[in-house]
Amino acid sequence: MSMPWLERTGAVLHMYYPGQEGAAATAAVLYGDRDPGGRPTQSFPADDDHHPVAGDPRRYPGVDGTETYAEGVRVGHRWYDAEGVRPLFPFGHGLSYTSSAYADPDARWTGDGVDVAFTVRNTGRRDGVDVPQVYAGPSPDLPLDQPVRVLAGYRRLALRAGEERRVGVRVEPRTLSSWDAGVHDWVLGTGVRTLWIGASSRDLRLRTSVRVGG
Repeated sequence: MSMPWLERTGAVLHMYYPGQEGAAATAAVLYGDRDPGGRPTQSFPADDDHHPVAGDPRRYPGVDGTETYAEGVRVGHRWYDAEGVRPLFPFGHGLSYTSSAYADPDARWTGDGVDVAFTVRNTGRRDGVDVPQVYAGPSPDLPLDQPVRVLAGYRRLALRAGEERRVGVRVEPRTLSSWDAGVHDWVLGTGVRTLWIGASSRDLRLRTSVRVGG
């Protein structure tokens, strides 16, 4: 799948399902009256040969009318992370008319979840929107198949030009748990867990860790 237009394109506006006010919303973004604050909830592949079901007819389009779902925990951006494949546009990616910087990460286990805190600063010259995301790494204590990273939480922020804000993201125990088919229940992934903070699943700017449980 060749995309020569991409190198000549500064940005792509994808409005998804904007509804009856879609035209007005699109015009507001294009003219700069509103900052594009949405983020895609999927990864866009770079070509037809590098995505989760490429080269496996059992998974797509199926064999003899049957599709096989064999991805396990490697769904969406988790597959790209596990395979080291670079998507065209990663999960959580998005642009803005301004820019943001993250700093000073901190994470604490509270007994019923993890509280993650960090500072976000609007480094541009105009007001804008940022959506910082927190991703959690696997547990060293679980003998289960686990993703390289999972989305653990996020915040949508509207920041004035130059504004700096301390942000908190709550990570629930369920997010830090994995399904154990042997006991037919969710099991908390204890031990030292790595946490990343970034602007998408591939734009990870800060890293910290926290001990979960115990």
